[in-house]
Amino acid sequence: MNAERAPTAAGSPRPSLRRQLTFVFCGLALLIAAAQALLVYGSGYRAEEMLIDRIVAEQLTMSMAAFRRDPSLAQPNTPDMELYVADEGDDAPLPDFLRKLPRRPGSYEIFPGGGVEYHVAIDHAQGQWFYLVYDVAEHEQRQHQVAIVLAASVVAIGLLVLVLSHYLARRLTGDLERLADAVQPAATERPLVALAHHEESWRLAAALDDYRSRLDEALRRERVFSAAANHELRTPLMRISSALDLLRSQPLDERTRQLLQQIADSQTEMAMLTGGLLRVARGTMQSHAAPVVLAALVDEVLAHLGQEARARSIELRHAIDAAACIDGDRAALWIVLTNVVRNAIRHSGASRIDVDWREGVLQVRDDGHGFDPQHATNDRQMMDADAQGGLGLGLTIIERICAAAAWPLSVDSQPGRGTSVSITLNSHAFGAQASLDL
Repeated sequence: MNAERAPTAAGSPRPSLRRQLTFVFCGLALLIAAAQALLVYGSGYRAEEMLIDRIVAEQLTMSMAAFRRDPSLAQPNTPDMELYVADEGDDAPLPDFLRKLPRRPGSYEIFPGGGVEYHVAIDHAQGQWFYLVYDVAEHEQRQHQVAIVLAASVVAIGLLVLVLSHYLARRLTGDLERLADAVQPAATERPLVALAHHEESWRLAAALDDYRSRLDEALRRERVFSAAANHELRTPLMRISSALDLLRSQPLDERTRQLLQQIADSQTEMAMLTGGLLRVARGTMQSHAAPVVLAALVDEVLAHLGQEARARSIELRHAIDAAACIDGDRAALWIVLTNVVRNAIRHSGASRIDVDWREGVLQVRDDGHGFDPQHATNDRQMMDADAQGGLGLGLTIIERICAAAAWPLSVDSQPGRGTSVSITLNSHAFGAQASLDL
């Protein structure tokens, strides 16, 4: 994949599999190398300390034997060691740092200051105390050098493992990256199994090929059905329109005319739904964009829903200038606006619904009870269930139509103060507002 990070289902980015494998391999190698370096340093340090204690003890034994023969021969031959002898109860021959030590045979480590470390061996014989002091600076320097070498080796191993881990992770995830690139929208339709070099990725590629084949077949059948349905529905819709025109020319009573108007409204809605939803499904809404006079469209929608609004004692109004015009799919906008207003009529409990146009935003406001935030999901489910009963479209489908048309949709509701639904459109002109009561 070209990107090292990919969005999760929640939308938040997460490191790529290749990067995670690189970090895991490198981390494990560094952990093992650091543990081995600590083990080597700890073992060497322990052995060095034991060697120092043995050297000091042996030298003290040799110096005490030489002191009994000739005190002038008791001093060690190495400049790093010095022998001090004090009589029982007399500390004068001893330096200050030795006076602080207990007069008890054994080995001691002291740090007089300035980064100096001494190992001291103490023994007692014939009423005298013998102190052998060993300056271990040479040993400390050697241990420090060993620590530097071990740390440098860990860093070198880490860099080498980082390069090798990246190469190995790339080899291991190469199939997945090729598959991910191949399923992008702009990718070719070549079989995915040709990109897989490992058994697991081959099985995944085969499953994706099978799924894509079945999906392509389903889409093909859906396109054929949609095209046939759109073509075949035009004829009965035209017949209904012609029959309505003939019936309206006849002398009819008021009840019959109302029924004919209901049939005409349903025929209009069927025509809009057939054309608009088909273009949404095909993704061809942008190619069918044309100038839409908003005032005329809103008049048509409010007239279409006027009878239902009057039955609920709801006043429908709009304040849109006759010159306001946008580019878009008229049928799709008709569907969205009709269902937004219809939902307000049926579910808001309002006494008035206003449709406004201001600064590129088409807004439907009601003075109803509004949505309780704690029950907003239930309100949506009720509207969607109402739509599934054959009385319109649910809010989810309205949102999908707006998304397909690139019309941002927002809903603002406050309990007791009503609900406002805003649809952002690209306008040609913003006319002065005038009020029209329906």
